[in-house]
Amino acid sequence: MTSVQTPEDMSPALAAAFNARDLDAMAALYEDEAVLIDEAGAKHQGIAAIKSALKDMLESGGVMTSSARLAVIVGDIALSGADWWLDPGDGGETLEGRSLEVLRRQSDGSWRYLIDCPSGFDKG
Repeated sequence: MTSVQTPEDMSPALAAAFNARDLDAMAALYEDEAVLIDEAGAKHQGIAAIKSALKDMLESGGVMTSSARLAVIVGDIALSGADWWLDPGDGGETLEGRSLEVLRRQSDGSWRYLIDCPSGFDKG
């Protein structure tokens, strides 16, 4: 399982798993009851629904990069955000966005998504 030790490492870890086309590694970054809000604003709650949404994301292909913007930690909860880019690799237009995320520290000290909103709250 992918282990993220700081909130700032979360988005780059997701990008690395995406680029490796590793659905299980991507899903391991989420708590079992987490919520993923997709670009259309649909909410996918629970690991099965999140895995389905992530699978669709993987099928889009391309190469993702991500850079942490902020992380505010209070106890075992963090609000974080990142800039991300998805290069389709076919000469098409690079997609980009700013994510907002709520993370929770796990008992082993690692962090996992509680709420992941890759498009920020523009549509969520």
